[in-house]
Amino acid sequence: MGLVDRWWNTLGSEDDVKMELIAKYADLEVRFTGSPSEVVRGLLAFLSRIIPTFELVSDLTISTDLEELLKRLKGIIAFAEEGPVILIPRDRLSERDALILHLVKAYVSYRVGKVDKESLSMAELLTLTGTKPGTAAARLSEVVSLGYVERIGRGEYRVTTLGIKNFLDEILPRLKVSEA
Repeated sequence: MGLVDRWWNTLGSEDDVKMELIAKYADLEVRFTGSPSEVVRGLLAFLSRIIPTFELVSDLTISTDLEELLKRLKGIIAFAEEGPVILIPRDRLSERDALILHLVKAYVSYRVGKVDKESLSMAELLTLTGTKPGTAAARLSEVVSLGYVERIGRGEYRVTTLGIKNFLDEILPRLKVSEA
């Protein structure tokens, strides 16, 4: 753990931390004060208004809005006392969709503090999906090559931002249609 990390950990929650940032661009000077996230949001808004290139890059950036993702997952994923669960019957999911859905579940569960990691091992994926090892390996290879899933170590996988976008654009609408 570096010096900055140790310092940051002594500060407490983000609400307890106040920061001030002065940004200068040409002859313009702007001061941002507040919590770290408020300061960053203010700086990014400033940059997007002042620097057109930054705005163009922002338009090309894929990101995950956790609140929106959680809203769209209503009826698909739930948090039970035993842990996160998928509410869609397994027989309504292809092997590939089931793997991605479980990785999205792990991502969301980690982001809201329900689990300790955002990835799943091959063994966990096999148990959760009921998929045969050869089939799971082939489907994971496909989604890794598409950039939807990332292999992060030996037999450990996590969904990427592109994978979440694909899930929301392609897989979730199919699940919602068959739900109706």
